[in-house]
Amino acid sequence: MLTKNMHKNEVEEFLKGKGDFIQIDNLNRYLKLMPPIDMRKFAYLKLAEIYEKKKMFEDLVKSYRNAAMNSTIFREKIEYFVEEAKAHIRKIDFIEADKAIKRAFSEATIEQKKKIVEEIRAFYKKTAKEFEKELKRNQASKVYEKLLKMNVSDEEKQEIKEKLKELYGRLGKVREIKLLESV
Repeated sequence: MLTKNMHKNEVEEFLKGKGDFIQIDNLNRYLKLMPPIDMRKFAYLKLAEIYEKKKMFEDLVKSYRNAAMNSTIFREKIEYFVEEAKAHIRKIDFIEADKAIKRAFSEATIEQKKKIVEEIRAFYKKTAKEFEKELKRNQASKVYEKLLKMNVSDEEKQEIKEKLKELYGRLGKVREIKLLESV
């Protein structure tokens, strides 16, 4: 049984060899004991690791947000808010992703903001390509549509439009193809 005053290595040792859902249950019970702030952050990150592996994006979002809230270092807060945004992107929730990015921006310097924008833009591209490989064309088209609305170069816009035309063609979205050509 996990107790409030356990250290990281003790928690890891306790969880070792247990199934993912047993680990999730134990970590959630541990968090209810209100351990010290650094151990709460550790537990949320451990949960995020499991949720990522299981593709449980809703819970992944919550874990990263809570990890950010329990971080005392600004760099870590920014990192976890960006990870939260990425989880939102993977579940095609762009409004919440933008909110998470704004939370990261509120903690960031001008230089860090530029890096965040580049990282998120690259993640959108990567996610769209992953959806294409998995033949999730509708989700890929939504990600490309979002990318098209972002601040990208003219060359990138043209590439995105070509990808969208191809996806729309495979999805039978003739009207969207015509709209895209008129833009």
